[in-house]
Amino acid sequence: MISAAIDRLVDVETAASPSGVSGYVAVDRVRKIFNPGGRHEVEAVAPTSFTVTSGEFVSLLGPSGCGKSTLLMMVAGLDRPSEGTVSVAGRPMTAPRADNGIMFQDPTLLPWKSALDNVLFPFRAMNQPVAPHIDRAKALLDAVGLAGFHNHKPRQLSGGMRQRVAICRALVFEPELLLMDEPFSALDAITRDEMNLVLMKMWEEHHRTAIFVTHSIREAVYLSDRVLVMSQRPGRVIADVKIPFARPRSLEIEESAEFNDICGYLRSKIQHRPV
Repeated sequence: MISAAIDRLVDVETAASPSGVSGYVAVDRVRKIFNPGGRHEVEAVAPTSFTVTSGEFVSLLGPSGCGKSTLLMMVAGLDRPSEGTVSVAGRPMTAPRADNGIMFQDPTLLPWKSALDNVLFPFRAMNQPVAPHIDRAKALLDAVGLAGFHNHKPRQLSGGMRQRVAICRALVFEPELLLMDEPFSALDAITRDEMNLVLMKMWEEHHRTAIFVTHSIREAVYLSDRVLVMSQRPGRVIADVKIPFARPRSLEIEESAEFNDICGYLRSKIQHRPV
């Protein structure tokens, strides 16, 4: 039997996304076409709209190749929509901004620098003084369980430890918006669970607006306030699902019937094929 939680879920299939959407992050009728007008034109993202409120954790969930990462890159200002607009804090995203923190699947650490220097690298990249931020960088590393590893090079760290450094690097300059593109997908299941706990702890402490791309249903439900489900390519948001669990959360919540009912509901949305 489907639990009562399903009755509280909100579906954009039954309520069309409005034009002129507003929110801290506002994606308004955004469409992305690669090689437009060319022989191999590909529509990666169909016209779609959604918003994210300040301080909210939202996941983009969907099958591989559905345009999740493309949509995230447009929110980050690293790619431009073919149609529609993306705005953050009321300003159009036409280029990357210093107040956005970004994490990728690969932690992209500089191999010749220590964990601490990698965390501090954004300040050097922006030609800002590093010294005022050293204590904060060390505190972040300690908070994610890397006390004693400040001077280790990436090759001396495990995959999970390298991603912990990447989390600290994304948070060190206190970004208002944290964007994550499947940052844990290359990790084994046990390490991935550990990283979800680390991310949850850091997000609850700093409470930044966050958009998290994943193809893991359970990860999306565990981490998020809302889950946006995307269709097969060309991707568009087909469901907007509120996650009812209170915070803080432990991994034990994944064993509950309500959690599994929501996962089943999301899976049915992902597997749906329009006739």
